Amino acid sequence: MVTKPAQKFRPVLTAAQIEHILVLAKTEKPSISQLSMSLISSLSPFQAKIVNAGIQPAYTMAAPRAKTNSLEALGGGDGDLPKVYAGGSKEAYWETCYNLYSTDPIACSLQELNAAKEHMYLNDLMSKEELASFEASMMGDATDSDGNLL
Repeated sequence: MVTKPAQKFRPVLTAAQIEHILVLAKTEKPSISQLSMSLISSLSPFQAKIVNAGIQPAYTMAAPRAKTNSLEALGGGDGDLPKVYAGGSKEAYWETCYNLYSTDPIACSLQELNAAKEHMYLNDLMSKEELASFEASMMGDATDSDGNLL
């Protein structure tokens, strides 16, 4: 049986809409699904390009706003954004990512979200649904906890 490649579409979204989708995907409960992880991995780099003026809009419906520089767009560089240090053991890094996820999931990168899930898994911090979803994703299974295809 030959499987068809997934069809892809190009929506027209504002920067605020992209940010909103990322917030929803990063804070999905009871756990972050594979679909949300896919959204995060696709939209996070795109959002970073938008924030850092690395990409221009396809079109503008209103008068353009005054541009801010990259440092201002990221919070002024005053240390407000949490930073995850990747040094030390993997377990320490996973715990740091979990603590960041617990306090501010929106600030987490895809790598940090995955590390937080690892920590949750290893320390029995997942619900039954989260556990089933995580284990299915680790096995490459494309089904949710009820056995439905994702």
